[in-house]
Amino acid sequence: MKKLLSIATLLAALSGAASAAPYVLPGNMPGNLTPYDIQPVYSVEGLYGIADESAEMDTYGARLRLSLYSDGATDLRHQFSINLAGMWGSEDGADLFMMPVTAGYDLNMELSDSVMFYISAKAGYCFGDLDVGGDSADASGFTYSVGAGLKFQCSESIYLNVGYEFGRTYFDTSEVDDIYGQHIISVGIGCQF
Repeated sequence: MKKLLSIATLLAALSGAASAAPYVLPGNMPGNLTPYDIQPVYSVEGLYGIADESAEMDTYGARLRLSLYSDGATDLRHQFSINLAGMWGSEDGADLFMMPVTAGYDLNMELSDSVMFYISAKAGYCFGDLDVGGDSADASGFTYSVGAGLKFQCSESIYLNVGYEFGRTYFDTSEVDDIYGQHIISVGIGCQF
């Protein structure tokens, strides 16, 4: 009887302690991203470049971007990117190919819950080739651009953007020595993972 009474008392004490312990959800586990962390964004943009001087050729192409984006609930959001573009142009028997590789920064300013205004700057090196009447010339040099536009947040992880950039490329080779300016219209989509 003493043995049964002591087991019952022990079980009652343990069950009382078990029911009194609160259930606690685990916190953020290491490695999980929160909205305040810098998050990767992959985007594709269509580009159309209008030459600054009428004697120069217009170009068109696409740009791939890998960005690191702060998505916290603030009015100002920072975005750092690495950009690779391919642009082609053709006029009066001359063909131009340019491949700018740039590093960039966007400052995104929230206008509403789903619309942001951004200003951007990019700088890097442009690899290129100019073909005039079958004669090919290296057309490479330093490039930069500055711009602004709007980003429309379609969902939590997808946005559309439309923007304008003014860019310059300083061709400084033995074959080509020129400053090529462009007014670039860009339209794109980005996906945050």
